[in-house]
Amino acid sequence: MRVFYVDLAGVRDKAGLHDALMRDLPLPDYYGRNLDALHDVLTEYGSDWDVIFYNTREAQEALGDYYTALKRLCRDVVSEFAEDEPESGMRVRFYP
Repeated sequence: MRVFYVDLAGVRDKAGLHDALMRDLPLPDYYGRNLDALHDVLTEYGSDWDVIFYNTREAQEALGDYYTALKRLCRDVVSEFAEDEPESGMRVRFYP
C-alpha cells in the first residue's frame, strides 16, 4: 500500500486543486488537469494507493459542485476496484 497525503489548504479554484494533485500524487507528465484525466490515472495506477485529502474545508466551499464531483469520482474508482480487483486495497479519504 502506498499512502499519499493531498493537502488542499489554500485551494480556491480548479487549477489550484490540480496543482495540489500534481504536487502530492505521482501523476504522469501527460496528466490532463481535469477530473476525467484523474479518473484515468487512478484506474491505471491507483490499485495500491491510499489517498488522504486533508485541509479540505476551504476547497469544499470554494469549489462547490466540482469538489462534490471529485469525491464522487474517488468513490466510483474505489468501487470499480472493489468489483474488478477485490484484493485491491485502494482507499480514498477526505478530512476537514
